[in-house]
Amino acid sequence: MRTRVILLLTVLSALGAATSTAARPGASPTPDAPPRPVLVIPEKIKDFGVVTRGTVLKARFLVHNAGNAPLGLTYGSRQSSPIKVLVPAGGHTTIEFEVSTADFSGPMSKAVIIYSNDPDTPQVNLVIKFESRAFIEVLPRPLLRFTVLQGEAATQKVVLTSFDGSEFKVTGAETGSAPYKIEFRELGEKERLPDRQGSQWEVSVTVPADSRAGLFTEKVTVKTSSAKAPDVLISVYASIQPMVQIVPEQLNFGTVPGDAPVGRPVILVNNRQGSQLEITKVEVDNPNFTAESTPIQAGQRWQVVVNLKPGATRGEHRGTLSITTNDPVFALITVPVRAVVQ
Repeated sequence: MRTRVILLLTVLSALGAATSTAARPGASPTPDAPPRPVLVIPEKIKDFGVVTRGTVLKARFLVHNAGNAPLGLTYGSRQSSPIKVLVPAGGHTTIEFEVSTADFSGPMSKAVIIYSNDPDTPQVNLVIKFESRAFIEVLPRPLLRFTVLQGEAATQKVVLTSFDGSEFKVTGAETGSAPYKIEFRELGEKERLPDRQGSQWEVSVTVPADSRAGLFTEKVTVKTSSAKAPDVLISVYASIQPMVQIVPEQLNFGTVPGDAPVGRPVILVNNRQGSQLEITKVEVDNPNFTAESTPIQAGQRWQVVVNLKPGATRGEHRGTLSITTNDPVFALITVPVRAVVQ
């Protein structure tokens, strides 16, 4: 996940006028020693605890110059030019960093490097800690995966609850172009998750039986009455497989010679559990092609080979392969056939 640290909207300075004669706190003064800065940051870690995802955190760090020469500081980020600050001897300044929590989830720790001209402390790491949580959480997780057969419905459920015990209502849902069906209801007292306060809503995501075959990776957007979380996202991945799978779905010979037979296979896979797929007839409605079927795995996998007869005239030849089976849904399977004879 890409991290983002927005640095330094403000640099607050409160520069003292006093100077120090000691090279470092606690050290004995050396009259002949050259002046030098001393970097002191009393608090190097700012821990904000649990915050609502999307909150912009402002971390302020107090910096002292306990030396007797000006202290130079340099810091910044990849997204901004370096910022330089000069703190006089005995003075102090406050530097501020901003961190947006919108792209983070869970416990996070962001470090910022401060460079200085203090020979004993040329750099120091400042740490900003927090735990980013969605205001409305999706439990057990905001991710659903479906692997289903076309013609068979499947449903999974999640629960929406606010981490701080606030009240809210689910008002609707959007599924984009995915064929999902969404239902929602507020949980009753005996259905609620333990140790959770506030509203709890169950959201059901169903892949209907009449969904088309394919792979869907749409996000479901649940609409709520919460001003802090009006849109709650649930990632849904659905692989809807046909009960009888045909590979390829069309047969293209391309450009082929006309003086020798050329064959191309079609594979049928039976995905329906507990059933036996049988092919009773195969034919192509173009006399330049022939077809024959062979079982690869009895009742489960079949191969149908389409042959282009030798001696076919030059030019493009098109037809339709018809496969008759005992499957109640896929009783007749058709596959377009095309060949160009040189």
